Formats: sequence, C-alpha cells, structure tokens
Amino acid sequence: MVEGCRKLIKYAMLMANLMILVGGIIVFAIGVWTLADKAFMESLLGSNLYVSSAAILIASGVIVIIVAFLGCMGAVKEIKCMLLTYFIILFMIFIMMLVGGILGYVFRNEVDDHMHREMLTTVRQYMNNTPITEAWDLVHKKFECCGMKQEGSSRQPYRIWVDVNPNFKVTGPQVPSSCCKSETVIPLCQKIPTKETAWMKGCYDELKEFVKRHAIIVGGIGVGIACILIVGMSFACALFLMIGR
Repeated sequence: MVEGCRKLIKYAMLMANLMILVGGIIVFAIGVWTLADKAFMESLLGSNLYVSSAAILIASGVIVIIVAFLGCMGAVKEIKCMLLTYFIILFMIFIMMLVGGILGYVFRNEVDDHMHREMLTTVRQYMNNTPITEAWDLVHKKFECCGMKQEGSSRQPYRIWVDVNPNFKVTGPQVPSSCCKSETVIPLCQKIPTKETAWMKGCYDELKEFVKRHAIIVGGIGVGIACILIVGMSFACALFLMIGR
C-alpha cells in the first residue's frame, strides 16, 4: 500500500510540476508584456508598484520554470536532497508570487489616491521633461484621448494644456500634436481642436480603468500561481517523507 501511495504521489507531483511550468511561463509572459508595453505609464501614475509587481512576477516566472524541471527530476529519481531543495526554493517563490500578486491589488486600490494628482503635475512638465513628454504622447495615441478634466471644471479635457502648461496658448498651439487624429490635420488640430481633428475624451478615466483591469490580471495570476505552488510543495513533502520507508 505504501509503495502504491508513493507511485501515486510521484505521478501527481509530475502533473503538478507540469501545471507549475505552464504557470511560470504565463507569469513570465505577463510580466514581460507589462514592462515592455506599459512601463511608460509609470511616469504618470505617481507610484512604482505597477512596474515593481511585474518585475517580481518576471523573476518568479523564470525561477519557477527552472525549479519545475528540478521537481520532475526529484520525483522521477526519488532523490531526497533534490526534493528538499525543490521544496525550499518553491516556498521562496511562493512568497515572491504572493507579494507580487498582493502588490498588484494594492496598487489597484491606490490608483484614485495618487493618479489624478500626479497626472496633473506631469501636465505642467510636458515639453520640459522628456520621459513625461513621451509618456503623455504614448497615452494620447494608445487611448485616443487628450489631456484630462480638472476637478470642478466643465471645460473639455484638452483645455487643460492651455490652462496649466505655459507652452500652449489660445492664440498658438492649444494641444500637443499627439492629441491629433492624424498627421495631416495637426496644424488645424493644434490651432482649433474639434471632434473632427482631435481626441475629445480625457485620459484620466481611460488610464485609470485600464490600470485597474490590468492590476487585477497581474494580481490574480500571481495569487493563482502561488496557490498551485502549494500543491507542488505538498506533494514534494509527502514524497520526501515516504522515500526510504
């Protein structure tokens, strides 16, 4: 009976490691996607938790992929020291995954507290700070928006550039060129922004909703994979105790 249980646990551990391997690849891919495609938004968010959680998940994903192989070898060969090492490393990864996932959720709750204030500050720094200028231009193009509404104001979101940033004037360019719908209408768009030439919706609500949705994905995957790791650790511990009996 003990021998049968050991074989059952061995095969279960192999299956768990296959799931862990797939999970590690997914976590790595999500982290890379976040840093490669969305890291530019950090300049406008007023917090580095968004990028930090992604960096943690990337590191965890790489280690998980390597350790999944170690777990398979330990199960097949039934080497106690390898299983013990696997358990310890998996526990450390579990903590990292959990922290990465929690950071994603924490950042989701902090968006409203910091984001509006930080975005308003960066509007004033547009054209005076290269990273912020590039971040705003990318946000305008990716979300098809322009500027942001000021609290208590009923004016169009694009008006914030004239109201807050001295580089824009009613008699001159009123909006950045990235607010324009196409390059052919840039001169007219910057002089007299209309719904035909410029994006009319504000960027704050668009960016806030996107970040919240993405934070749920990052946080959910981190916590979900952490739960799968518990299964792997349990099987490794059980197999370790049964070897030699």
